[in-house]
Amino acid sequence: MSQSLPLPPGPTESKFKQAMKMGTGIYDYLSECHAKYGDAFTLRFPGMDPLVWVASPEMAKDFFNLKPEQIDQRQLMIPIDIGDNQTGFLNNKEHQDSRKIMIPPLVATRLRDRAAVMHELTTRNINAMKPGDNFDMPRLIGDITLDIACFTLLGLKEGPKLQRYRELMLAWIGASTNDTMFTLGNLWGAPRFRSMLHRAYLKKTAKKDFGKGKKGWLPWSRSVELKAQLADLMRQEIHDVRASGDTTRTDLIATLSRATYDDGELLPEERIISESMGMLVGGHETSAATGAWFMLWLLKRPDVLKKMREEVLACVAQEGHFDPLKIVELPYLNACLNESQRLTPSAVGTMRHLVGETKIGPLTLPAKSNVLAGAYLIHRRKDVWGEDAEEFKPERWLSGIKPGPFEFFPFGGGRRACIGSNQARQQLRILFAEFARRVEFTSKFDSNDVWPGQRQVSGQTEPEGGVPVTVKKVWPENTGYPSPAVAQSA
Repeated sequence: MSQSLPLPPGPTESKFKQAMKMGTGIYDYLSECHAKYGDAFTLRFPGMDPLVWVASPEMAKDFFNLKPEQIDQRQLMIPIDIGDNQTGFLNNKEHQDSRKIMIPPLVATRLRDRAAVMHELTTRNINAMKPGDNFDMPRLIGDITLDIACFTLLGLKEGPKLQRYRELMLAWIGASTNDTMFTLGNLWGAPRFRSMLHRAYLKKTAKKDFGKGKKGWLPWSRSVELKAQLADLMRQEIHDVRASGDTTRTDLIATLSRATYDDGELLPEERIISESMGMLVGGHETSAATGAWFMLWLLKRPDVLKKMREEVLACVAQEGHFDPLKIVELPYLNACLNESQRLTPSAVGTMRHLVGETKIGPLTLPAKSNVLAGAYLIHRRKDVWGEDAEEFKPERWLSGIKPGPFEFFPFGGGRRACIGSNQARQQLRILFAEFARRVEFTSKFDSNDVWPGQRQVSGQTEPEGGVPVTVKKVWPENTGYPSPAVAQSA
């Protein structure tokens, strides 16, 4: 019966063309479909069940309130192989139990402890800059947040082991998220493609055939080999933690290596590797994409950047130094990041795969439909945000506005909200506070209405072609600190 239920209308062009439009201009394509078909429309991609987008807070509420038994998240549209047992792919009690294991390393206490390290690693990168240096902003932010991810994951800040991990992580992410892999994932169907890659990885791992990470005759050969090499490093780390009995390490791999299920059984090695790779991809690419759009807004709005810098400098002067825990609470800085995530969320929607006939608002959808709550579309609704909804206006967040969880959800929501969202926001606030305080960038996007297109990287939306910037000036590390005489008086 459910198979005969009609789906909302949508484009009639080929599935391949729809998939390519989503991959190379997702903001524009979603806006076009929303304007033409309304608050619910259906897209179709090769190798996948239909994707129904919903674009109203009312339907988003039903979406986020779906019960665990109503969905199957193994069908997520993520083509990169991070393992079958990663929290995001688990269902029902498995998912609930997994969150209990994964959340403790990312709770507020651990985040407060990491704030100083986030600032230290940001400072190290800025101190290496000099006028005339050229960067691609998403890759620059990705490099800094990769350093933070390595500390969060492994407790490493320097040394040969860190360098080996960084090289493999960057190479694997690059090989797994390039345009060829994205196209293959769309044509094959993301779940099927991901599963095929994982089987190839397990085969290599079983044979201890890690390869050299070179390009092979199969487009995915390098990605599989690099994952096998990276997983082997992580596996050795797990063995070391368990053999040493060290309970003082608080990094993610050490914490998961000591974690057990309710029956006291240790987590399988592949499970720990899968969770670690999920954190790596999510933390690295989400921050790179979010930060790239944030920098674009600041480049185009020097008045906003000036005000943000003044707020940071005032905090530094009051505290006598850069206190990352005080900085992350600054209201205007937070308002600016919120506004960037509202207008240009890196994750344009949150997906659920329905296992049975389901009501979402006025819709009754058949089993095996994919439903997506469209963050990009809901974040721009004028009936929610006002007639100026399309404008970048941080002040809206300082005027008492408190959007509900179905009106603003850049990190998803409900039972499956992103467990790393607090860490992602904390590192971006520290990083951009220091950019504002210490670095002046120039770019072809300065103070104009020129915008890049959009492309998909690991399920995140980045500016097409990146955000090229040139360092114009680097201020000293103690910029804004009170003079010794003033500090002594205070």
